[in-house]
Amino acid sequence: MTRTSRLVFVGLLAAGSSGCLVLALHPAHDDPSIIWDPALVGTWVNEDDRVTAVVGRGEWRSFRIEYEHPIEKGTLTGYLTTLGKDTYLDVSPVRGQDYGSFLIPVHALLRVERQADTLTIQALDYDRFALAVKQGGIPGLPMTLDQKQNVILTGSTAALRKWLKAGTVEAMFGARAVFKRKASAAPGRESFLIRRPPRRS
Repeated sequence: MTRTSRLVFVGLLAAGSSGCLVLALHPAHDDPSIIWDPALVGTWVNEDDRVTAVVGRGEWRSFRIEYEHPIEKGTLTGYLTTLGKDTYLDVSPVRGQDYGSFLIPVHALLRVERQADTLTIQALDYDRFALAVKQGGIPGLPMTLDQKQNVILTGSTAALRKWLKAGTVEAMFGARAVFKRKASAAPGRESFLIRRPPRRS
């Protein structure tokens, strides 16, 4: 199994992380920037590495993502957001669960591109970020290594979005993992991104 596909939906829960990940303390989205794409709902499969992700509608503009591969399975919450021409999926442990005082929900950022029934995903490249930490970090994007040697982005949502918007992040993403939609779950027509107003309090 390649590390590229495994990083897409695996090892993102703080308690189960085995290292070699780039995680953030804060999300890459704020309420006004969240978008909803109904075409992501369905079952997506990476046949080479036997990774399956079942994407469904979650609460309040979120996606519920159930992933499985031969050695691990789990459930995540995901939010879509855009910056410029790029679309990102911010994934984190399932909302609404109490993980205890000593476990902090973290976020993983995936760049996604969907064309019909093909979904291409890139995670942040661990090796490049680990090297950046050793070299003093990236200006405007504070980070550190945790006890498991994960790279932890400690900056705010605004700082992360500013860095993504700068347009110099291409080299910081890893190889592409390609998922195909199962034919039985095809939506039947091309859909489009829908921006919805922020939730009223």
